[in-house]
Amino acid sequence: MKRLGFVLGLVVLALIGCVVFAGATQQVDGILKVALTASPPTLDPYLAAATATRQIASYMFESLVTYDENYNIIPQIADRWEISDDRLTYTFHLRSDIKFHNGNTLTAADVAASFDRLLKVSVRKSAFADVESFSTPDPLTFQVVLKKPVLLLVQLAMPVPLFGIFPADIVKDHLDELRGPDELVGTGPYRLAEWKPGQHVKLVRFDDYVSDTSRPGSGLGGGKIAYSSEIYLLPVTEQGSRLAGLLTGAYDFAEGLPIAAYDSLISNPDTCAVVVKPKWGITFDLNKASPPMDNVKFRQALLVALDMGEIMATVASGNSDFYRVQPSVFFPEQAPWYTVAGSDGFYDQHNPERTRELLKEADYQGEEIIILSNRDYDWMYKCSLSVAAQLQRAGINAVIEFMDWPSQIERAGNEEGWHLFQTGWSPKFDPSQLNLNLRCGNWRNAYGYCNEEMEKLLDEILEYQPLIERQITWEGIQELMWKDVTHIHIGDYFTLEGIRSDIKGYKPWYVIPRFWNVWREN
Repeated sequence: MKRLGFVLGLVVLALIGCVVFAGATQQVDGILKVALTASPPTLDPYLAAATATRQIASYMFESLVTYDENYNIIPQIADRWEISDDRLTYTFHLRSDIKFHNGNTLTAADVAASFDRLLKVSVRKSAFADVESFSTPDPLTFQVVLKKPVLLLVQLAMPVPLFGIFPADIVKDHLDELRGPDELVGTGPYRLAEWKPGQHVKLVRFDDYVSDTSRPGSGLGGGKIAYSSEIYLLPVTEQGSRLAGLLTGAYDFAEGLPIAAYDSLISNPDTCAVVVKPKWGITFDLNKASPPMDNVKFRQALLVALDMGEIMATVASGNSDFYRVQPSVFFPEQAPWYTVAGSDGFYDQHNPERTRELLKEADYQGEEIIILSNRDYDWMYKCSLSVAAQLQRAGINAVIEFMDWPSQIERAGNEEGWHLFQTGWSPKFDPSQLNLNLRCGNWRNAYGYCNEEMEKLLDEILEYQPLIERQITWEGIQELMWKDVTHIHIGDYFTLEGIRSDIKGYKPWYVIPRFWNVWREN
């Protein structure tokens, strides 16, 4: 099998220009202003896989189980669980006295009502297709019975979308989008005070938050202390504005900064430079229902036309410290899932002759190929420009349509009028997550893809199997992804974040800037 035989930490962090330590003078209260790259399409955690939604929902909601920073599953709302010998029954024992933002005390009835809504409306509800039944044997016990052994804990821990627990009286029979502070009620360390789309999300410390004191804060779980009384999460779409605001102190933190600012952040005593490696797998989703993209030969022509090194160098302004050219869905740091299987002959070919042959086989007649992109994420903007230019040189009539990120997501919901969707895949937790992107009939993510062989492989990867068997299944999935060109993976992009030097305790992880357990030093 083509994989690395070693394990590295998934996120390699460089905090340059600052020393992070537990200072003796931690300021309690105060306001943090956090500049993010995009506005969320919704704050309802079940209805979106968008990063902007995850970034905010993680402050307000908690799940039965979650991931720590080493990508191990740990308890959250659950205190512990038991799995029957046949792996069909999962019994979760809940922590007691957990409070919702509206003052109610959490019980198993709230978990059951939330789970019921998840099964009905979640963008990833297909991952729970093998749930036979669920029940509440007592007020602090929630039980799930499966039709067959599947990876229930993995699916429950996924933050994509986050299985946040709501009060039963809010979510019972509520299938529409939840909005506003009266409906978006969770158990997290911060509660929603106000959401002005395109302007800010205002979070206020939840003074009755019940922290998990049995384990240290890690990933999305463990102990959490809300030092700041308010956090403003601000969508600042222009990269230059995020940087300027950080340098002047208007923002305490800014993500997605220009790589060219790296040296200036290091030399400035008021700021710290943070490099997160890896952060994004730069990717294009393909509308496989729209001609000529419905022809696999045409999709292969797009792929073999591209010079991935040139694209990634453009994205990273030529700084090789911020990108990597490699073909795996999983990052090299993510043994045991990293593999290059299926990429030979397809990835990073930049083969004009083969491109012409495939275009002829696909009977391509010069139709416009519409690329949906945005300027909210500078790396998406640069990537789209480079890809379009390469496709045009290869004789493909590529045209970019720019819009803001939420509009781009909405536009992708239409089956017609576009061909490529510029996006990025954050680190995957498990191969089963690809079920969302590859399952026949899942328009919002698979975009017209349907292959019986893939369906069988997806069924296998969702089942409980020994690790070695799941690795073999995953390699089969990735091989078919390359053969069918279900997506176009460009490469790995590492991002630059900046933070004011008086902010202490910050540790980047995954794609969610976390400001619990973070304080301003007096």
